[in-house]
Amino acid sequence: MSEPISTVVKVASTPEQAKIFVAMLRNEGIPAFTDGHLTQDEFAMSQRLMNQLGCRVLVPTAAVDKAREILESTDVDQDELMRQAMESADDPDAEREED
Repeated sequence: MSEPISTVVKVASTPEQAKIFVAMLRNEGIPAFTDGHLTQDEFAMSQRLMNQLGCRVLVPTAAVDKAREILESTDVDQDELMRQAMESADDPDAEREED
């Protein structure tokens, strides 16, 4: 059996995030697109409108490894993010704007 023409490299949580991923990949010369613009029926459209499916970012199968390498830096460790938020909340002098 042959390889698919394109492969999902990442699932974005919002259409805006998917556009950023696509732009990052295209900037590196990798053709990328999302499938969020395809609405086959009312159910699929409602799921997309409610962001129940996420937005899949696809690239040519031959470029999957390079694309994953590029997008690897976009992964956020949720525990680290929570730790930073808690530290910031505990520090009353943390980067507050002066009036």
